Amino acid sequence: MAKAPRLNKKQFEEILRRLADGESLTKICNHTEHLPSYRTVLRYVQDSDDAYYEYRKARALQAELLRDQIVDLVTAPLPPDPKMAQAEVGRRRLEADYKDKLVRQLQPLGLRDKREDQHEGGAGEIVIRWGGGNTLPQSVGPLIEADDLGE
Repeated sequence: MAKAPRLNKKQFEEILRRLADGESLTKICNHTEHLPSYRTVLRYVQDSDDAYYEYRKARALQAELLRDQIVDLVTAPLPPDPKMAQAEVGRRRLEADYKDKLVRQLQPLGLRDKREDQHEGGAGEIVIRWGGGNTLPQSVGPLIEADDLGE
């Protein structure tokens, strides 16, 4: 007989909604009495393909929220005092860099979580031919004509 999951669908949907709203998983689980620990959530996501897909979607939406926060952060007015403004610029730069790193980790393939530049046939091959049917391997750079060298 299979064990009943420690995380039900309603709890998982709440966690996904709150992740998409920008909260961290540990904060959600540690500060909400009726939710299981973050370890239980991660095990659930790891064990179910459907749960993993929904979790990735929530994390991608969270990354979009972080992008908006970065824009708000860098466009907010600075304090009038030059020393305070300089300190605020440094603080904002640190925060923006941190959030940008998170965005790149949460959304390595973009909002749709798909590699958009791949063709269905997979990787192709480039072959360069000239004159008598000689071929140039892909790893060799462009040909340089003697006229280009000033000879």
